[in-house]
Amino acid sequence: MTVKLRAMATEHHGRSETLVSLPIRILTEAPSEPVLSVDGAFGAPGLNLSHWPGNETPSALKRDLSTGIALAFAELTPEERDRLAEGCTALVNNHFDTDGVLSMFAILHPKRALANAQRLLDAAAAGDLFRCPSEDAFVLDSILTAFGDPDRSPHGAELQGLADCERRQLATEHALAALPGILGGDLTPYEALVQGPLEALRADQVDLRRAALDDLVHLDYVVRTAPMGAESSRESDPHCFDPGRHALWGAHLADRQLVLGPGESGTTCRFLIGTRSFFDLVTEAAQPRPDLEALAKELNEAEGTSNADEAAWRYQRIDGASPELWFGLEDLPDYVEHAAPWLAPSSIDPTRIKSLVVDAVRATWVWPEEQDETLPSAETAHSDS
Repeated sequence: MTVKLRAMATEHHGRSETLVSLPIRILTEAPSEPVLSVDGAFGAPGLNLSHWPGNETPSALKRDLSTGIALAFAELTPEERDRLAEGCTALVNNHFDTDGVLSMFAILHPKRALANAQRLLDAAAAGDLFRCPSEDAFVLDSILTAFGDPDRSPHGAELQGLADCERRQLATEHALAALPGILGGDLTPYEALVQGPLEALRADQVDLRRAALDDLVHLDYVVRTAPMGAESSRESDPHCFDPGRHALWGAHLADRQLVLGPGESGTTCRFLIGTRSFFDLVTEAAQPRPDLEALAKELNEAEGTSNADEAAWRYQRIDGASPELWFGLEDLPDYVEHAAPWLAPSSIDPTRIKSLVVDAVRATWVWPEEQDETLPSAETAHSDS
């Protein structure tokens, strides 16, 4: 299949205005001097513009995405921006991803960023929330993500063999330098880079439309069950039903998603928890996450397996940004788009799997009346003030 990428040009009048003349730094630890830190929240002194847990973003600038926070900062008057960033010696982050790069771009080039604000926000949502508001957003996120991968980056040879911090530093510099051209519509250098992920996304979307959907709105939870024996229609990893993260959260925003692929030899399973219950959002309050460790233990008891077996029920720590539970091999990478190479068929009946998972979701869910009970009474609130 041939993939044609639509040019993502936005008309821009005048020159891009640089907001601050600060050196760009990727740091693993908080420095002693004040800095303007974006996306990451790692206790750096100075001004923090981030949606990560523990952030110190000024309340008036808070948004769901770090890119949104940086755009809000860019909308301030130059005098107000200078006041907030006074004394900062560098523009820093502690990792490399789309939301972080776009946050830096919005600070360095506010006019161009504001002219492309919705596109930047959509791409940041594709990166941090695994959403897919449009193929353009998915493409921009895919391009920027590739800049950090030595095997896929247009500058891969320069990234090979570098330590993580050095690789992220160089990838950030290359991505920021390329963004004006990308936003101007010059995607020709990246078509081969994006073709595979875009083809996979389209195949995943077709597969999802064939699956049954159970939507438990009150628990922010959905179940996707493939037809018996269905396999992925992607060119790679076709041995089981395995729609990717962007297809899943592009089709439904539920924070918890259970994906079941029943077949003659058993049922593949992947239970994913989204980042909405991790980041510091302003549009909604996060619910406590299900106990994946306890759930995996219960499922292994039902399966008759243990961690020592080649295939067993596995889980990732729930304090990660987007953890998951699955049946199969160990060492599923964090935030991996597709899980097929790690999945194996479970012998547990799909109805039983669904029952155990929904019980785990309910066990930690805080209902509105329970939230009310945690609030102080008017009398107590008055006396505390």
